[in-house]
Amino acid sequence: MALTKEQILAADDMGLLEVQVPEWGGSVFVRVMTVGERDSYENDWMVNKSKGVENFRSKFLQRVLCDEKGELLFKANEIELLAKKSARITIRVWEAAMKHNALSDDDVEELAKN
Repeated sequence: MALTKEQILAADDMGLLEVQVPEWGGSVFVRVMTVGERDSYENDWMVNKSKGVENFRSKFLQRVLCDEKGELLFKANEIELLAKKSARITIRVWEAAMKHNALSDDDVEELAKN
């Protein structure tokens, strides 16, 4: 059976992943980016690939860290706040968020090439 536009738009496909972060005293939720958010993130990579994307992990986490309702925890102008957190812990959360968003190290490398 072919889906209708209404069925596609009504589908809840923005699943949340809870990531335990004992160093921060609890857990965080990670949501799936919309296709528009992912395109924007990938475009940032492609436009800035020659010089690198400053705070690329923090920029990614800003787009996916959320509360249990899926509301983002950080605004775009708060990326620097995330950038000040421990790399060891942040990278662990980032890796879980990458996996939850179907992004791999190969995807990041491919973006760097294009």
